[in-house]
Amino acid sequence: MRGQDRGPAQLTLYISVLASLAYLGGGIALIASSQSFGMLPEPGLLRYSMGTLLIIYGAFRAYRAYQRFQEND
Repeated sequence: MRGQDRGPAQLTLYISVLASLAYLGGGIALIASSQSFGMLPEPGLLRYSMGTLLIIYGAFRAYRAYQRFQEND
């Protein structure tokens, strides 16, 4: 019975890792890209602060996923 419960927990852990990578990548792309195509804010303080917040949140999610990974071992 216990083996059946690990499947959804593992899937949730992998989704958490992918989400953290998406937030980190989005923040880096927001800071590094120079073209906004009219959808993103113009380069400036707002854009860099939004990118920084995405990177910080992605790092936080990655840290929490790492903690959960350590608990599962």
